[in-house]
Amino acid sequence: MNWRRPTLILVLFAGVLTAFLVPALSRATPPGRNGRIAYMVKDRAGRYQVWVANPDLSGAKKLTHGRSDGGWAVWSPNGKRLAFQSDYQGGRANRLPKHSTNLFVMNPDGSNLKRLTDSTGVSGDAAWSPNGRLIAFDSDRGSRRRFSAIYVMRATGGKLRRVTRPRRPLSDYKPRFSPDGTHLLFVRARGTAETAPAALFSVRLDGSDLHRLTSYLPRVDDSDWSPDGKQIVFEAYPHGPYGDIYVVPATGGRPVDLTPDSYGQADPVWSPDGRKILFLDNGYVNGIGRTGLATMNPDGSAIHFLSSKNLEAHQPDWEAISPGTKLKVRNGPLTLLLAPVNGVARIVSVRGRKE
Repeated sequence: MNWRRPTLILVLFAGVLTAFLVPALSRATPPGRNGRIAYMVKDRAGRYQVWVANPDLSGAKKLTHGRSDGGWAVWSPNGKRLAFQSDYQGGRANRLPKHSTNLFVMNPDGSNLKRLTDSTGVSGDAAWSPNGRLIAFDSDRGSRRRFSAIYVMRATGGKLRRVTRPRRPLSDYKPRFSPDGTHLLFVRARGTAETAPAALFSVRLDGSDLHRLTSYLPRVDDSDWSPDGKQIVFEAYPHGPYGDIYVVPATGGRPVDLTPDSYGQADPVWSPDGRKILFLDNGYVNGIGRTGLATMNPDGSAIHFLSSKNLEAHQPDWEAISPGTKLKVRNGPLTLLLAPVNGVARIVSVRGRKE
């Protein structure tokens, strides 16, 4: 099976440097309060599965199972659905045509699974429009040489509409809607090789107003709009396999390296409130090698690992909770209804029977 173009991440365990490949994905974060985090982790069989957890990675729950690879999950704007990609096909795992993956949507508890694409080639890197009505994605549509373009379809599935038409050997990946829904951010690579030079571009939904935002070197990968639409955070590779996190104005310009002295960072995404950047980090804490999801301020300061344990949790996406939204949370036999009170989530009602 052919997944997304991989990113080389350098991982530190107990001071030992280890290299592994992680398929890459960019995403977009709508404005709101910070909710749950979706991410992907390999199971014991080495297959990626989708997980959802609280912002501190507590209460983690695995949503996908079995002999299929699944991951690269992104939240719908209302938090009711997750879009993701997988080689699953109705119980016949890994029996898709060679080099084929599909987009799916499901509820945040893993129920109500629905396939959106038609098994033609590799389709992935889903992105929701701010109003939740459209999903943008990249697909090679079965191209023999794996050349990819950007497409849009309704969030319920159906007819595809092609947005970009890159001339070979160019290939387009990883679309993300702008917060106002008028543009798509995407990566354009000069070829399909993992190390092919790549730059960030923006384009209108009808394919017009194509604009390059960064140079092709250093090679650009995962990216995300800031919730206010003024900045873009992205990963790039100025020193070979070592990834750094950068920010650049949404109109283009000179990128700023937020992590110049590092052992490799990747998968950046803004927090919905715009105060933090969530990413996969590799470094030392008190002389001990660490890898896992971490946050930092938008200027690169105050890096903090979410968990005290090393966890190979990749491709995070942060749920945005709209102001005033109430959430139901299960706690054993109880159902807690949470609502914001003076900006803080509070229990407003309890249903069920205490043990």
